[in-house]
Amino acid sequence: MPPLLARALCALPLLGILFALGCPPEDGSLPPTLPGVDPTPTAPSVDTAPGAPPAGDGATPAPPEPAFKDIVRVCVMLPASGPSKDIGAEMRRGVGIAQAEIAKDTEGLRAFQWTEKDTKSTEPGAIAAFQACFNEGHHIVVGPVHPAGTTALIPVAASHEVVLVIPELGAAVPSVWNDNLFAIAPPATEMGRLAGLDARGPRGFTKGAVLHVPGVFGTGLRDAFEKSFLAAEEDGSIVFKKELPPDKPEEWAKAAIEAQAAGAQAIFVVGPPDPSRAVAGTLVNDAGKAHVWFVDWAMHPPVLEAAGPLARSRVHWLNRALPTGAFEAEYVARFQARPEVPAGAAYDAIKASAMAAQAAPSSWHEDIAATLKVSKDLPSAFGIGAMVQVDGLTYEDVAGYRIIEPVRLPDSDVWVFGGFE
Repeated sequence: MPPLLARALCALPLLGILFALGCPPEDGSLPPTLPGVDPTPTAPSVDTAPGAPPAGDGATPAPPEPAFKDIVRVCVMLPASGPSKDIGAEMRRGVGIAQAEIAKDTEGLRAFQWTEKDTKSTEPGAIAAFQACFNEGHHIVVGPVHPAGTTALIPVAASHEVVLVIPELGAAVPSVWNDNLFAIAPPATEMGRLAGLDARGPRGFTKGAVLHVPGVFGTGLRDAFEKSFLAAEEDGSIVFKKELPPDKPEEWAKAAIEAQAAGAQAIFVVGPPDPSRAVAGTLVNDAGKAHVWFVDWAMHPPVLEAAGPLARSRVHWLNRALPTGAFEAEYVARFQARPEVPAGAAYDAIKASAMAAQAAPSSWHEDIAATLKVSKDLPSAFGIGAMVQVDGLTYEDVAGYRIIEPVRLPDSDVWVFGGFE
C-alpha cells in the first residue's frame, strides 16, 4: 500500500423541535447475504467451537460454529481535547450505543475491533489520527468532526485503500470524492439546494434572490440555491443577489427591500440572527408578498417574531431533525437527556459501516465500500435510511436537512419552529 500523504462552522447543536433552535454552538440489520456460503456448514473441515458439549441421548446436534471469525478493524477519530471536545463527547455517546448493539450480534460472520484516536480538534490532529489508523491496518475509519480537518482529510483519504465514513460534512468543502468515501449528514450547501427546490417545485416561484455572508460558507450556499432554482424546466431567474457584512443588519434590511422591489418572489438568506431578523422585519410592508428561506444559523425566536402575524406563513427555515425512535429512547435511558444531532450521526456512521462489513463478500475495503454504497433499510437514529448519491457525494438520506415551518401552539398566540415538511 502507498505511504500516507498529507489534511462543523463546528457541528451545530440543535434544540428541540417545539422551542428555539440555534446555530454554531431493533435492531433490524442487513442480513449477511454471502452467495454460495452455507449459513449452517456441516462439512468435516469446519471445526466446532472449543468447549462445545457433544450431542448425545438422541439430542439434535447443534450446528458447528466456525473456529474463528474474520476481524474487521474500525478506527474512530473524535476530538477528546480542544474546542470541539464537547461535540466529540456527544458523538462518542452515539458510538457507544451502536457498539453495544453490534456486540449483541453473535450470528455474524465477522467480529469487530475498535480503536479510537484523538484528533485534538485541529487539522494536523485529524491528519495524524488518520495516518495512525491507516498504518495500523484498519478497514474502516470514522470521523473527523471539525470542518477544517474534514476538508483537509478528504483528498488524503481518497488516495488510500480504506473506507472513510464522515458523520457530518457540515461546513466542510469536499474537493474530491470517490467510492471509498461516505458521509452520514450532507454538507451545509444542502440547505441552498433544498430551498431552491422548495421555491420552484411546490410553490412555483420563478424570480429568486440571495443575500449572503462573505466567504466559502455564504458563497457555497448561494451557488447551491441558484443551481437548484434555475434547474427547473420553467423559465426562472435570479433577479437580485448581494454579499453583505454579518455585523450590519441595517444593510441586510435595505438589500431585502431592494430584492422585493426587483420582483423577487423567493429570497434565500444566509446570515446570522441579527441580519436575518432585520430581513424578516421588512416582510410586514412587502407588497410583493415574497417568501423568505433562512438557514439554521438564523433559527432563533426573534427572527420568527420579527416577521409578524401577517408574514409568518411566508417564512421558512432549513435545519435537521433531532434523533428519534429506538435510538432516542436508549440515549435517554443511558444519559437522562435528549440526544443531539451529532450523537445520532455518529451512531449511524458506526451502525451503517458495521452492517455493510457484515454483509460484504469480504472484509476488503472495496467490498465494504461497494456494499455500503447501495445500503437500504438502515436502522438510523433519524428513521429508516438509505445511502444516496447527490451531486457526486454519497450520504444517508434521512440524516439531512428539512424545511421547517412556524406553527402556533394549541390554544395560544405563541408561534414556534415545529412543522417539518
